[in-house]
Amino acid sequence: MAENNENKIRRRKVSSTNLKNTNNNRNTIKNSNNTKNKSKNSRNNKKKSSVQDIKRKQEEKEQFELEREIYYRKKKIKRKRRLKLITRLASLCLILLVIGGVCFSAFAISAIQGAPKVTKELIRENYISSEVVSGDKIPDDLKHAVVAMEDRRFYKHRGVDFKSIARAALNNLVTSSTQGGSTIDMQVSKNLLTSEDKTYKRKVRDMYNAIQMNKIMTKDEILTTYLNNIYLGRSAYGVAKGAKVYFNKDVSDLNLAQCAMLAGITNNPFVFREHDQAKARQILVLNDMLEQGYITKDEYQEAVDDPTLFASEID
Repeated sequence: MAENNENKIRRRKVSSTNLKNTNNNRNTIKNSNNTKNKSKNSRNNKKKSSVQDIKRKQEEKEQFELEREIYYRKKKIKRKRRLKLITRLASLCLILLVIGGVCFSAFAISAIQGAPKVTKELIRENYISSEVVSGDKIPDDLKHAVVAMEDRRFYKHRGVDFKSIARAALNNLVTSSTQGGSTIDMQVSKNLLTSEDKTYKRKVRDMYNAIQMNKIMTKDEILTTYLNNIYLGRSAYGVAKGAKVYFNKDVSDLNLAQCAMLAGITNNPFVFREHDQAKARQILVLNDMLEQGYITKDEYQEAVDDPTLFASEID
């Protein structure tokens, strides 16, 4: 009986132990399963997050591409509009240019109608000066001084310097100062063939005459004609008369300083007949000659230092 009880107790203990072991195994399996589930859930979450990131980046890329396409489309439209506007303006300018050219041509034709044919004989007949000298009697320094001061492109153009005319027109438009744009050739026409009238008709005729002159005369002949007829104040026309009036010399004997001063007087004889004003103008002429390479720096300085007195002041 006692043995049966002990066996029962023993069987119960074994049964309890087995039950505990079973429960422990179940718990272990359950924990393992939970861990696996958590790991799986974590992987699923990461995968889901990764998919969302990829989707978001794709959407951002698509949005960027869309915005870029819109930007370039707008830019292209603006470019087309700008090009269209430029084309219209260019067409308008071309039309105005053609109309202006036609009008100017018609005006020019009417301006030169009745103008006498330009010949050397006609020019010689209209000389103003009574003391005329040949070109080889006029010092090169005097020729260079006049060209440097009045028409620096004299030896390059054919009577009309369109660059100078455009520059003078622009200057007159944007500043208060006035520039003429006339060449030496055009001034010969004004002095001998047309008049002092300040009209566009006279200006056009001077341009026409200057072009015709260059067809029948050399540049040196045109310059000599100009120098023989320019007004130098004190009733002196031409450099031969001017040399005697201001320096009591033959024009061929003038030095550089005197040539520069005489050339400077032509700009405004009424003002520069006074020696102080003439001396200041002379220095400007010498500056132009130096800048354009007609004289050296030593020659410039020597001429500036020369008092270059008028004959009336020496007496």
